[in-house]
Amino acid sequence: MKKTFLLPLICIVLFACQKEIDWSTPGVVDNGPVLYRIKSKTGATDTTQTDYFYDANKRVIRELINGIGNGQDLNNDLIITRNGSGIITKTVQKAAALLAGGIDSIVTNYNYNTTTSQYTYSVFQLTVAGFTVRDSAVYTYASGRISKDEHYLQVTGLPIPIPPVLAARNTYTYSADGKNLLSVSTDAATAPGGPLSPATAQTFTVDAKVNALIILNEGVLLGRLGLYSANNSTKMVVTNTIDPTQDFTMDLTYRYNTANKPDSSYGTRSPGGTVTASKYYYQ
Repeated sequence: MKKTFLLPLICIVLFACQKEIDWSTPGVVDNGPVLYRIKSKTGATDTTQTDYFYDANKRVIRELINGIGNGQDLNNDLIITRNGSGIITKTVQKAAALLAGGIDSIVTNYNYNTTTSQYTYSVFQLTVAGFTVRDSAVYTYASGRISKDEHYLQVTGLPIPIPPVLAARNTYTYSADGKNLLSVSTDAATAPGGPLSPATAQTFTVDAKVNALIILNEGVLLGRLGLYSANNSTKMVVTNTIDPTQDFTMDLTYRYNTANKPDSSYGTRSPGGTVTASKYYYQ
């Protein structure tokens, strides 16, 4: 079986009244009570708490996750730095999984074109076991939304260094009105500099209620796909071309509060039938 050349590090960098959403303004979508916490329990023992922090303009500046899953430490802290206009300029990620690999943190820098009002690229660099890995992601837009990001990988410090090569591409598909992300497909190289071939895909079905937290293109930029959409995902289908044993479907049902946002949810994963119960908190 073939294995992708794409480094797991790319995937590490990882959810009252509702104001009418301005879909042209990234990250500014809600002047009502905001989501500050989600508590989840999966099966009998796995628990997770996700906390969100905001600036004075209710823009997300931190996501803090604490939890245990299958006996593994899931702690993850994502700090988001914004400029005076609210544009993301940098993120710093600290996680138990990174520390276990001898990595203190991942610092990602973002470039934003003020003329086109679009993020153009992002870069992070890591040094592990004497060699340095640099990932550069280039963003393509269509109709004001990120339609594609392409990751170029460069490795130095090896006996035969790897020059910048296209290692992976994510392609995003949206609903006709652009308010919901419906699918993302990932193509990856199986050898340095080789052609890309299908690796994984995710498809989403959504309801008609208001998403607990909506950050539009920033959700795609930060790898938090569920936070792009205007509405809530009721079904997610994941397919893994490389390893089909990893395929699964998650079906979700919600209870809503008076603002039509989720108050609680129940997700059932199949195969297996594992249930995740979540409670949402607003302030």
